[in-house]
Amino acid sequence: MAAKLGHLAQGAASVLCLLIFFVEPSDSRAQARISGGNGTCISRERDALLSFKAGLLDPAGRLSSWHGEDCCQWAGVRCSSRTGHVVKLDLRNNYVVSAFQGLYTMHYYKSNSLSLSRNEMSSSLVALQQLRYLDMSYNDFNHISIPAFMGSLQKLRYLNLSLSGFGGRIPSQLGNLSNLQYLDISGDYYNVLYTLDLSWLSHLSLLSYLDLTEVDLRAVRGWVHMVNGLSSLKVLRLVDCGLTSIVSATSKSNLTHLQVLDLSSNSFDATLEHNWFFWDLTSLKELHLSRCEWHGPIPEQLANMTSLEVIDFSANDLVGLIPNNLENLCSLKVLNFDDNNIDASIGEFMDRLPWCSWSTLQKLSMRNTTMTGNLPLEVGALGNLTLLSLGNNKLDGVLVKEHFSGLLNLEYLDLSDNSLKMDIEPNWIPPFRLKHINLESCTVGPRFPEWLRWQTRIDYLLLGNTSLDDVIPDWFWVTFSQASALDASENMLRGSLPSNLQHMSAISIGLERNNLTGLVPRLFPINITSLDLSSNSFSGSLPAELKAPQIFMLSLADNKITGTIPSSMCQLTSLARLDLSRNKLTGDVVQCWKESHNNSSVSRANSADQFGSRMYSLDLSNNGLSGEFPKFLQSASQLMFLDLSYNRFFGILPKWLPEKMPRLEILTVRSNMFSGRIPKNLTCLENLYYLDMAHNNISGSIPWLLSNLKAMRVIYKDANDYVYADSMPVITKGQTRDYTVGVFSQVVNVDLSCNSLTGHIPEQISLLIGLTSLDLSSNQLTSKIPNKIGDLKQLQSLDLSNNKFSGEIPSGLSALTYLSYLNLSYNNLSGPIPSGPQLQTLGNQIDIYIGNPGLCGHPISKNCSTSTTDAEQSVVHEDADHIAYLYLGMSIGFVVGLWTVFCTMLLRRTWAISYFQFVDKLYDEVYVRVAITRARLMKKTRKDAA
Repeated sequence: MAAKLGHLAQGAASVLCLLIFFVEPSDSRAQARISGGNGTCISRERDALLSFKAGLLDPAGRLSSWHGEDCCQWAGVRCSSRTGHVVKLDLRNNYVVSAFQGLYTMHYYKSNSLSLSRNEMSSSLVALQQLRYLDMSYNDFNHISIPAFMGSLQKLRYLNLSLSGFGGRIPSQLGNLSNLQYLDISGDYYNVLYTLDLSWLSHLSLLSYLDLTEVDLRAVRGWVHMVNGLSSLKVLRLVDCGLTSIVSATSKSNLTHLQVLDLSSNSFDATLEHNWFFWDLTSLKELHLSRCEWHGPIPEQLANMTSLEVIDFSANDLVGLIPNNLENLCSLKVLNFDDNNIDASIGEFMDRLPWCSWSTLQKLSMRNTTMTGNLPLEVGALGNLTLLSLGNNKLDGVLVKEHFSGLLNLEYLDLSDNSLKMDIEPNWIPPFRLKHINLESCTVGPRFPEWLRWQTRIDYLLLGNTSLDDVIPDWFWVTFSQASALDASENMLRGSLPSNLQHMSAISIGLERNNLTGLVPRLFPINITSLDLSSNSFSGSLPAELKAPQIFMLSLADNKITGTIPSSMCQLTSLARLDLSRNKLTGDVVQCWKESHNNSSVSRANSADQFGSRMYSLDLSNNGLSGEFPKFLQSASQLMFLDLSYNRFFGILPKWLPEKMPRLEILTVRSNMFSGRIPKNLTCLENLYYLDMAHNNISGSIPWLLSNLKAMRVIYKDANDYVYADSMPVITKGQTRDYTVGVFSQVVNVDLSCNSLTGHIPEQISLLIGLTSLDLSSNQLTSKIPNKIGDLKQLQSLDLSNNKFSGEIPSGLSALTYLSYLNLSYNNLSGPIPSGPQLQTLGNQIDIYIGNPGLCGHPISKNCSTSTTDAEQSVVHEDADHIAYLYLGMSIGFVVGLWTVFCTMLLRRTWAISYFQFVDKLYDEVYVRVAITRARLMKKTRKDAA
C-alpha cells in the first residue's frame, strides 16, 4: 500500500491535468453549484442510493448523512444543478494512517472502510445513468468480483476501484465505458484481480489514465499491442502484473502523449538497450522501471528522452556508470539507482550528471550501489536537492560543513553504513532544516553533535552505532519533541532519561545497548508504538502506571530492574512483543488473567481488548518470577514465541496450551520447577520447531506422539517474517551460543535434558527428520538407543549422556553427515563403537564414550579382539560357576583318596613297597619316551634348516 500511495503522490501533477468535468462546460454556474453539492435530488436516484446503502456495512458512520429527501446534500454525492441528476459519487476512504505504524495501518484503515453486508453489491447504482465520476477506492468489499453492471454506466469518465478488496476476473463489460478517461482498478496482495485478455481496452479510446497495478496479466498475450492502441494515454501503470516480456510485432509506439510509465516489479529479466517500447517514448516525463530484473549497462538511449524528470531504475542488476551523453537531460528532478552495481567512484558519477540539471535536481538516491571514494564537495552545489541518499556504500573520508553549506532545501539525508567521519565544529548552524537524517554506522561522536539542535523539523533521527560517548543533552528532548522515530542505539551514551516523556510525539524510540542508568521513565510518550531500552543499566522498579495505549513493542531486557510486574501492564492490550528478560523481577505474573476473568464474560476472555490477545512474542526469561504457568496466556492466541526460562515457575504444564496458543513456534521453559508429565496434546502445535523443557522436574515417559510435531517433520522451513528478538541464546553442542534472528529459524531443537524421564526413546522420534539438535541427557531413560535414530539426517548435536541406555551403539550414527557434537557418556552401552567417516571427524574424543565399560574400539583403548560380547561373557560366567563346583568336588575326592592310601600303607608295609616300585618304573618309562621324542624333533629341525 505504501508503494501505491507513493505512486499517487508522484503522479499528482499528471492527475491534476486529468480532472474530469462532470457537467457541460458551457454552464459555469452549474460547475460552481456542483462543486458545492447543490442541486435537486431525483427521487428514483435517491431510492437507488438508499438501496445501495442498505447493502453496506458502515462501521465509521461515513454515510450517516444519507437520509432525508435531498440526496444532493449527502456526503460524497454531487448533482447537476441544471438537471438534478447525480453526476458524482465519491465513496473513497480517505483515512490513511502512517505506514510506520505497521500492523496498525491495516487495523485503522479497515475500521473506516465500507464493506458489504452480503456477498454481492447492489445493482441499484445502474439507475444513476448520468453518473460521470465514481470512486470507491480504499474500502473492503469482501473479495467479490467487480460487478459487471458497472459497464452500464456509460456516461462515466472517471472510475476508481483501487485497493477496495475486489478480486477475481475483471469483467470485459468495462469496455462499454467508451467515455472513460480515468480508470484505476489496481488490486493488492490479498485480493487478486486478473484478466485473460485486454481486448476490451481497445474500446476505451479516450482513456488518458490507466492503472492496473497488481492485476494478474500473466495469461494475457500481446499486452503491448493492446496498450499501444490507446493513443490518448498520458499515465500507464502496470506495476507487479506478472509481465515477463515486451516482445511485440509492432515496430513503432503510438503512445506519443505518454508522460508517466511505470512497469516496476515485473520479471523481464532482459537488457534495456534494445527496447523500442521505452526509447520511442520521447514525451515521457517519468520512467519507473524498478525491481524488473534488468541487467547490463545503463542505455545511452536515455539521452533521446530530453523531457525526463524522473528516472527510477532501482533494485535491478544494472552495472556501470550512467552514460556520458546525458547533457541534454536538463529537466531531471529525481534520479534513483538504488540497489544496482554502479561500482565506481562517486566523483566520476557526479562528473556525468548533466550540468544543466544541477539546478533542477531534487532527489538523488544511490543507496547500496557499491560506490567508492570520498564524497566530493560539489554535492553542496545541488541547491534544490531535497533528498540525498548514499547509504550502504563504500564511501570514506571526512565530512566538513562545506559538503552541506549549499544544500538549502535538503530535507532527507542518508549517509548510513559508510566509513565516513563527521568533523563539524559545534557552533555551525546548518542552512537546512532536515526531516529525516540517517547516519547509522558513521563516526559522528564522541560528542553529541551540537548542530543537530537546530533541526527542529526532524521526523526520523537515526544515530545508531555512531561512536557517541556522551550524556544525552537536555535540548535533545525539546528539539526532537515532534519527531516520529528516534534511534541512538549501540553507542556509549550515559546519564538518565527524563521521568516524563509524555510531551514527546515519538512513535518509536530506540536507545538499546548504551550505558544509560537511573529509572525507567515514569510516563511514556502517549503515541508510542515501539520502545526499546534494552541492554542498559536501568534500575529500580517498573513504573506503577504504564500508560501507552498504542504500544506494539516494549523491550526492557538486560537491565537491573527489580520488583514485580505492575498490574498496569495489563492495560497495554496492543502489545505484540514484550521482552523483560535478564532483569531481577520477582513475584507472580498471573494478575492480568485474573483481572480480565473477573471483569469480563467468558466469551470476551479471548477478545481483542485483552492483554496478550495481540502478542506474538513474550520473553520473561532470566528473572526471579514465580507462580504457575501464566494464565493470561489463555488469551494469547497469536503467540509464536514464548520464553519463561530461568525463573521459579512451578506446577504442571497446562493442557490448554496447544488450544489457546495454536500458532506457537518456539517454547522454552528451561530451568524452572515445572513437574508432571509432558502433555500429550503438545503435539497439536503444528508450527512448533523449538522445544526446550530442560532442567525441570518433568517425569513419566517421552510420548511417542511427540513425533507428530509437523514443523519438525520437514527439512525446509520458511523463516517467519516476525522479529521475535534481536538474538537468542541456544544451548547446543555442549555450549551456549547466541543465534541472530535470521539464523535462529534454522535451529530445530528438542531439549528434555536434566529431568526425571523414564522408559525408552520412542522409535517414532526418527520421523522428526528436521531436527538439528536433540538433548535427552541426565534422565533415567533405559533400553536400547533406537536403530532408526540414523534417519535424523539433519542432526548436528546429539546428547544422550547420563542415562541407563544399554546394548550397542546404532551403526546409523556414522551416517549423520552434519553431526558435529555427540555425547553418549555414562550409560551401560557395550560392544564395538561404530566406525564411519562422520564419527571419525569427531576425533579422539574419549569423553564421548566415557562411563560405558562394555564399549570397545577406537577411540578408547579397549581392543574389541580381546573382548567378548555380552552373550559370550554370559557363557563364560556360567562356565566359571560350573568349574568352581567341579574343582571343589575334585579337591574333596583327592583329600579322601589320599588319606585312604596313606592309612592302608601304614597298616600293610608290603603294599607300601609295591606302590613305590610301581611309581619308579612309571617314571623311568615316561622319561625315556620324552628323551626319544625330543631327539627326533631336534634332528628334523636341523634337516629343515639345511
